[in-house]
Amino acid sequence: MGIPCHRATFLTNMIKVYLLHGAGAGHQSDFLQNFKQRFEDEVGLQVNPVTLDYMVQIETTGKMRPPPRIPKLVEEVQQKIDPETPIVLIGKSMGCRIIAELCASHNVQACIALGFPFYPAKKTDKHRLGHFEQTGGVPYYILQGTRDSLGNHEWVTEQNLPENVHVNWIEGADHDFRVLKRYNLSEQEVMQNLIAHCAVILHDYDIRR
Repeated sequence: MGIPCHRATFLTNMIKVYLLHGAGAGHQSDFLQNFKQRFEDEVGLQVNPVTLDYMVQIETTGKMRPPPRIPKLVEEVQQKIDPETPIVLIGKSMGCRIIAELCASHNVQACIALGFPFYPAKKTDKHRLGHFEQTGGVPYYILQGTRDSLGNHEWVTEQNLPENVHVNWIEGADHDFRVLKRYNLSEQEVMQNLIAHCAVILHDYDIRR
């Protein structure tokens, strides 16, 4: 999309960045490993992955299991991160819901959501817009594929989102940021697009400080 990828100018001695995984794949997934490496290389900030306890069990035993309910996960993460330290939170899918809730208890400076699950698949009546009420005005940026089955372009653009919630669209991408062949974009090009958005978001944020 022609977005320049500038290194952010955050005060790295003050700001910590945390990354929360989704429901079915932890930080060992190719996507999150690639994202973490590219983010650190190009944005210039260290990423601290947060692995939830149920995911540790999955990775240890090799047996899939559903995650606990969101309130329990939020409580778990609250205990893992110091509430006073200025932080930037990045979430993938389910992790996007958790980081929104943490805005009410922690010193969150900005959030970046990689594929916000606005609703369960094909169940728009069970939307999850209520999470945004907990952000309390914290800048909350969503990077969303136009083909995301958990929040597509048509549905999301019809919603009245809070002023602090900003959606940036990745053309042709689904919930896992995979694109159809007709878009002629490789996985690395899509990842570069995501990282470029992150760099611009954090760079612009720092300018406003």
